[in-house]
Amino acid sequence: MKPQAVILLGGQGTRLRALYPDRPKALVLVAGRPFIEWQIAWLRRGGIGAIHCAAGHLAAQIEAWAQEQADVTVSREPEPLGTGGALKFVGPYIQSDPFYVVNGDTLLPGLDFQRLEKQHQTCSKAWKISIAVSRVAAAGRYGTVEFDAAGRITAFLEKAERAAGWINGGIYLLDGLALSALPAARCCSLETECFPSLVADGRLVACPADPPPLDMGTPEGLAEMEHHLQRYLPDLTQPDK
Repeated sequence: MKPQAVILLGGQGTRLRALYPDRPKALVLVAGRPFIEWQIAWLRRGGIGAIHCAAGHLAAQIEAWAQEQADVTVSREPEPLGTGGALKFVGPYIQSDPFYVVNGDTLLPGLDFQRLEKQHQTCSKAWKISIAVSRVAAAGRYGTVEFDAAGRITAFLEKAERAAGWINGGIYLLDGLALSALPAARCCSLETECFPSLVADGRLVACPADPPPLDMGTPEGLAEMEHHLQRYLPDLTQPDK
C-alpha cells in the first residue's frame, strides 16, 4: 500500500490575505494552477497514494475543489486547532502506517521520498517522526534544526541572527502511534510545541533534502515558488513514478 499524505490546510493565510482575501492559500494560483495541485503532483511523483486535506479556513472551497479529484478526501476542523490539533482531529481518516504530513504552503522539490522512508524504517524507536530538513544560506529568519551524526534531532532553535543552517522543510513521516503523543481536543502547534517536547525522547529524526525549500505563505515566497515552478514545469507534469 502506498503511504497516504495529510495536507494541513487550516491556516488563515494572514500574510497573503491582502492579496487573496477570497480564497484559502491552497487555491491561490501559482504559475496558472492552484497551488494544491502542484503540491499533489509533487507528492504523487514521490510515490504517495491517497491524499487527505485537513481543511479549516474557507474549507467549503477546498471541499468543492476536491469533488473533482481522485483519491482526495477532505475534513473540516470545527474550530482553529493549529497544526498539532488538526492532525489529531483527522486521525480517523488516516489509512496508512506510516503516513506523511505536509504543511499546506510547502514544496521541497529536492526531497528523496524513498530515502526518507528507508531512514525512517531503520530508526530503532517503537515509534518515531522523521522530519525533512533543508540547508539554507541565511537560516536566522526561519529558526533552525540541529541533529547528530545518526540523524537524531537534538534541538529546535528559535529565530536568531545566524548564517547557514538546517531548517524544517514542512514535510514529516509519522508512525501511527505518534498520534498518541499529540494533545487531544485543543489547539496546538507541531512545530513550536509538540516536536520540541519530543526531542529528549530521541523520537525525532532529520532527513536532509537538497534545497531549495519553498514556502508560498508570503508574497516573497509565492514569487520564488512561481519562478521555480515555471523553471521546472516539465518535471511536475510528467506521469507519476
